[in-house]
Amino acid sequence: MFFRRQYNDEKKIKVLFQCFSALAIFISCIGLFGLAVFVTQRRNKEIGIRKIAGANILEVTGLIFQDFAKWLLLAIVFSIPCAWYIMHKWLENFAYKTTLSWWIFALAGLLALGIALLTISWQSWKAATKNPVEALKYE
Repeated sequence: MFFRRQYNDEKKIKVLFQCFSALAIFISCIGLFGLAVFVTQRRNKEIGIRKIAGANILEVTGLIFQDFAKWLLLAIVFSIPCAWYIMHKWLENFAYKTTLSWWIFALAGLLALGIALLTISWQSWKAATKNPVEALKYE
């Protein structure tokens, strides 16, 4: 009973952290989707010219995702040391400690890349399958 009361605060923090993390991921996906819409509209003529020159759907979607992947990888590189430091300091408060493995951070980075790929893929596929004549009609 003593241990249960001792860790009740940690359980409350866990629930709050899960809720706000899900909300933050949802808001960031909406922002990433909006940015993907903006980029594909801005590069509409370039995509049309590339399609006329013979680019396939995979090349066009890869071109769009490549722009986002650079910034996402940079964010992952900067966030891993910060997350490691914060988690290390938080785990110092517990009697029984565990070590932080590198694969946890690698898995989190891959998960972030996967979420970004899913968020961007719909808009980039839509731009890649669009008729290139419509993009260049008014030029």
